[in-house]
Amino acid sequence: MSTQVSNEKPTLNGVRIRTRKRDAKAKAKYEPEVFRDSIFQLIENIDPTDYSKISDALDAGGNTLDYHRYGDVFFDIFVTGGLIAPGGIIQDDEELGKVPFSLFVLGRGDNHQTGARHWGDLIHKLTRRYKYLESKFAESSVHVLRHIHRYSEEENKILATGVAVLVADGFLTMEPLKALQEDHLTKDGLALRFLTEMLRVYLADNSINQLHKALVRAKVGDLIRFFPPNKRDEDCFARHFEAEDMPELIELHAKTVTIVKRSELVERVASIIRDAREEESDDDEQDERDENIKSTNISVVREAKQAMRSNKWEEPQAVVLVWDGIMNSVNWSFKAEHIEAQALKQIHRHSEVLEVLTTEPKSEIALLKHVQLYAHGEPRLTKYFGRIVLELYNTDVLSDSAIIFWYTKGAKPEGKSGFLKQTEALVRKLEALEDESEEE
Repeated sequence: MSTQVSNEKPTLNGVRIRTRKRDAKAKAKYEPEVFRDSIFQLIENIDPTDYSKISDALDAGGNTLDYHRYGDVFFDIFVTGGLIAPGGIIQDDEELGKVPFSLFVLGRGDNHQTGARHWGDLIHKLTRRYKYLESKFAESSVHVLRHIHRYSEEENKILATGVAVLVADGFLTMEPLKALQEDHLTKDGLALRFLTEMLRVYLADNSINQLHKALVRAKVGDLIRFFPPNKRDEDCFARHFEAEDMPELIELHAKTVTIVKRSELVERVASIIRDAREEESDDDEQDERDENIKSTNISVVREAKQAMRSNKWEEPQAVVLVWDGIMNSVNWSFKAEHIEAQALKQIHRHSEVLEVLTTEPKSEIALLKHVQLYAHGEPRLTKYFGRIVLELYNTDVLSDSAIIFWYTKGAKPEGKSGFLKQTEALVRKLEALEDESEEE
């Protein structure tokens, strides 16, 4: 008697499939208002001035509230005391108003800084416990700053103070300030007023050099971008910060502009050379290649001369920038054995440019000192410094007197002993030639 085998798959009758906690959280309804209400409940029976107990309550709240999911909302509440609705309108609780430990509450009164520091301490303590909130809060700060046109004048002063405190403490970078460069914030001077107040607070406890480093690290760019479009010129910049009694910012701006202009020339020279090289072909005749190089050099010289006139630079200032542009135009991803040949080839191709910009002894010395620093900072070229100096001599960029002066008196400390050793034979030869000339 045969037995028929059933193909039905076994089932788990009566077994309830459990949902993982993380899946449940992902599917949970997003309710910012409920989160805000829960924050109120955490501090319901705590004195608003007892910051220690508020901190402990917020710390413990992370065990029951989803800080990770509501991190952006949390920062909105931390700053404004309510929720920031689309369009930037602050929605406070209808019964309880603003969260009492928010910046807009603690910063009220004559001394915004005192409240802002208590506020900053609460953020520091909370984010030490919940590290992921650091990035959440940093990202959300852009959202908060983007809506300063919706806040009152006093609230903006309080916010500027709070941002300055967090930047000075290292919690925030200057990068969120880029949000203030949007047209709707700059056109009526609102962004400028906010920036001015923020910088005033920051500079009260920090140096102008620290501010400069912070702006550079965050790539904020020129502060003039925060001015209304019709006032983005040097005179308006100077008049504004003179009126605000902040002359150090005028000096910083002047230095920043100079750095930008220098960088622009370096990049322009590199771009001219790169573009010309891309147009070259292996099928070009030598005469055609020489003509292209000559044309390129003329364009570079024209660019350098224009920059000198516009910025009132002397030769020593311009020639070092042109050197950087020439060297930056090279893709140095060669094998180690080809680096020397490429460097010397680049110098030879554009020596005419450097020769035009070294018509004075001080220009030659400036260039040679800069080449020393460049070779010291570029490990791939360090051991070829002597050959580079020889090439500059052979192409009439550097004179024998300039090289001898640099060797005996003018060399910089960076890599000095090694570079003097590399150029010793050349200098001895040049000194011998000078002695022969004097005897004749």
